[in-house]
Amino acid sequence: MAALPFLKTKELHAPVTQVKRRSTFGLTYSPELYAAISGRKGVLAIFLGMSALLNVLMLSGAIFMLLVYDEVLPGRSVPSLVGLVILVIIAFAFQAIIEHLRNQLTAQCGAIFEKSLSDRVFGIMHASKLRGTERRDAPLPSRDLDLLGKFLASPGPMAIFDLPWVMLFLAILFAFHPLLGLVSLAGAVILVILTVVTDRMTMSQIDISTRRGAERGTYLESCRRNAEVIHALGMRQYALAGWNRFNEVYHGTNAGISARLSAMRTFSKTFRMLLQSLILACGAWLVINDNASGGVIIASTILSSRALAPIEIAIGQWRGFISARQAWNRLADCLSNAPNAVTETELPIPSRELRVESLVAVAPGTQYVVFRDISFRLNAGDAMAIVGPSGSGKSTLASTLVGIIPPARGTVRLDGATLSQWDSDTIGAHIGYLPQDIELFDGSVAQNIARFNPEASSPEIIEAAKDAGVHELITGLPEGYDTILGSQGRNLSAGQRQRIALARALFRKPFLVVLDEPNSNLDAVGDFALNYAIAAARERGAIVIIVAHRPSALSEICKLLWLDQGVARAFGNKEDILPKLTGGPAQTKAGQISSAANM
Repeated sequence: MAALPFLKTKELHAPVTQVKRRSTFGLTYSPELYAAISGRKGVLAIFLGMSALLNVLMLSGAIFMLLVYDEVLPGRSVPSLVGLVILVIIAFAFQAIIEHLRNQLTAQCGAIFEKSLSDRVFGIMHASKLRGTERRDAPLPSRDLDLLGKFLASPGPMAIFDLPWVMLFLAILFAFHPLLGLVSLAGAVILVILTVVTDRMTMSQIDISTRRGAERGTYLESCRRNAEVIHALGMRQYALAGWNRFNEVYHGTNAGISARLSAMRTFSKTFRMLLQSLILACGAWLVINDNASGGVIIASTILSSRALAPIEIAIGQWRGFISARQAWNRLADCLSNAPNAVTETELPIPSRELRVESLVAVAPGTQYVVFRDISFRLNAGDAMAIVGPSGSGKSTLASTLVGIIPPARGTVRLDGATLSQWDSDTIGAHIGYLPQDIELFDGSVAQNIARFNPEASSPEIIEAAKDAGVHELITGLPEGYDTILGSQGRNLSAGQRQRIALARALFRKPFLVVLDEPNSNLDAVGDFALNYAIAAARERGAIVIIVAHRPSALSEICKLLWLDQGVARAFGNKEDILPKLTGGPAQTKAGQISSAANM
């Protein structure tokens, strides 16, 4: 469909929240993400306390060596040596215990962070899929959340907590002698410069690698879902060739990143070893000139190594830092563009009417107008068929009526309230929807009919199955209602899946029932059951809307809406509209319905 010139982007969509960026570490500002991390200030205080205690305990090795060389050996005191050994054993034992506890706490914090945002991320993914706003080359928000959780449980964040303590070790080295402090400070500066260079050299490449990985995963999932078609049509070699192309690009990008990071890690490790030798040489020179003791040589070597350790760990974890930063920014954008839904006032159960006013809809993720200016009203007990040629917007209209696609303009009202005034789960309980493409979930037949509501009772499930005329079919399955369907209900035929999906749509007798080509896979028995279900729904006061091409599905309807090229050409009672569609009353009833359904 061509986009109408009077429909502008700003009019069709709500304005996107502008994202503010903080320059610190290049992170996008997100109140929700910061709250998820800093909301438990007690945990952060524990981390700071543990890091302080650990870094103080790490002085024990240097102090031990200093005292052994400067006090124990000159005095040849065995009791002093034994006492120092006992003290250093205790210090290292406490160090091991605290480090283990810190690692355990880090893992738990990563899990808590993921759990605190999992509901929001699920909602964002669900909404973006419905609106067609998800990007094929972008990782799913759930993957970004997993990546952030794993990073928080990795050694990377602990290196950040340890970085401020580098100044303590450098201060002690300066206290030993300014030369030792200056050499160690120069080494730290060089490693920091190396870290910045690593960031500049790998940031864009890691972003590209992430997008290539997302494209690769999307392609693999597409091949998996279409495995039967690929096999039946002899497309395996072509699908494999496409997979190899994605693999080549993805692994090629990763190889370049790995080569750069490996070179940086190798240089930092070699440089640190060289620096230790330089510290030894400086210490020896100071001893020769009577400016330091022999213990200072060993102690300064240990302290310089410890001072540079957090920086070296940061370089080793740099790919994780960059990936986590990019995941943070993507997730922050998602959270900013999908604000938390405000809890709505609970409205009465709809029971009177459906009113559609000047409805306009665009294809999800585009600006193409599918239909425009659709208006009609249905009262309780009415059944309407939407007819028209393929591509006229029938299925899109059905999706808009149940809230899957938000209107670009106009409203859909149940008892005077727009769908947006309802919580989606609340109003969804009063809507029955059967999509054109049937998808059943991995679970039992009963669970699928009950919409996986754990509070659903067996009588309610069986009643829905009987309303859809599928009870006997289900009891004929190997385990009856407890039969496990498997992924997408592949254990059933297309007709069986459609009839069970109809029972799901009728579960707990919803007020609005929208069926998109409900008889496309049904036999004569299924057609009879469908008409019975429509008649029963009308009798209890429900509103039924169907999209169908086969005439058998239209026998129980009372109103017709004729769509053509996205415009409502006619709406009214079936007896009044059919002659306009078929050219007059001379045709038989079956011929009229067949012609109308295929217009």
